Amino acid sequence: MSQPGKLSPYRWIIEILLLLLLTAQSLAWLAPAPILQEIRNGLKISLGDAGLIISIIALCIAIFSLLGAVVAERIGALRALVIGIWLLAIGQVASGYAPDFAALLACRVLEGIGYGLVIAPPGTLTMQWFGAGEWPYINMINFAFSYAGLTAVFRATPALFAAVGSWRMVLLWYGVGSTGVALLWTLFGREHRIETRVSAPGAVEAPAERGSALMEVAKMRNVLLIAAGLFGGMWVFQIYTAFLPEFFRTYRAMTLSQASLMTQVLPLAGLFAALGGGIGTGMSGLRKPFTWPIAFTNLVGCAGAIVLRDPMWIRLSLVLVGIGAAGSLAALTTLLMESPGMNPTRLGAALGFVWAIGYLGAFISPFLGGALAARIGLRTVMLGFLVFQFLPIVMFYLLPETGPGRARYEIAAASTNETP
Repeated sequence: MSQPGKLSPYRWIIEILLLLLLTAQSLAWLAPAPILQEIRNGLKISLGDAGLIISIIALCIAIFSLLGAVVAERIGALRALVIGIWLLAIGQVASGYAPDFAALLACRVLEGIGYGLVIAPPGTLTMQWFGAGEWPYINMINFAFSYAGLTAVFRATPALFAAVGSWRMVLLWYGVGSTGVALLWTLFGREHRIETRVSAPGAVEAPAERGSALMEVAKMRNVLLIAAGLFGGMWVFQIYTAFLPEFFRTYRAMTLSQASLMTQVLPLAGLFAALGGGIGTGMSGLRKPFTWPIAFTNLVGCAGAIVLRDPMWIRLSLVLVGIGAAGSLAALTTLLMESPGMNPTRLGAALGFVWAIGYLGAFISPFLGGALAARIGLRTVMLGFLVFQFLPIVMFYLLPETGPGRARYEIAAASTNETP
């Protein structure tokens, strides 16, 4: 990390670029979701194939986020990020010209490769440019903008579709936006290598360790627990974000616009939850209270969104889903940064590892769910898949407290236990 007295003002340019990147990632990932029925009709494909259009990106992320961490070690976080964002943008633009299902799937694979390559670098750049006291708040802002991008997907896509009249043109215009972000990173992206320092107990960034960063973090207990939790959390998150518009249109007789507006409650709530979770973990100095209890909130909200019929109660349920999906992200990322032996290089590898496992769940979920839905119904699948939400609840409960407020928490707990 940079030392408190030597923080560069240019870090705020980097932060603006990170926010644009995270928004572009969200748009690339779920752009097909609100217009999935139109894509199905246009390409004459099944619901399972439609689910694959979304989930194939998750599979590529699962594979290439690990590769991206290795590439970032070799050529630097910035170069890996620039390569990734250009691949993502090219894939998006090409999607607008895809003549059939196979071509569209190939474009989505290219987007997924690019997406995977840019998973690890933002965490490394955050550690390089910002001080430790700023980490919870920067993580908070970054995750909030990810959910701003998701909100934009469900809010803007139906309007854009109505304006351009074609799902291909919708994907093309999102690709143009990603191309702009890629150009900005190419022109203004910077690394901050000179003032990089170790940031956690035992963290040493010696050249001899660079080649083994991925292997080192794969042995860390905190990394493994978070990875397992994200697998379950992303399994549930992906099936719901991918198929909620389809569910509302099929089971609740909503129009395209109504289903998208209803679904956008989820990422909009996630935006504010990411802000609230980041502020809470930053001001309290605690991480754990913002992990497993929030995962439980997600479980309740997901069940309510499917079971309840009144629109007001569905919206309330989606608020809980948004809180559960986003409220813990800043705390989890900061906990990783504070883990013993962590440094910027290892953090990039750790983020690549945990999100690779998480996105593996995100790949399997809509692909398998879409196939099963044809046999047993989408409602049954979405409710049944909630069993995977117990993974983050249990795994995050087992995490240690790493924040600076843990000493106050332990003293208070000890005092309470000693009181007769």
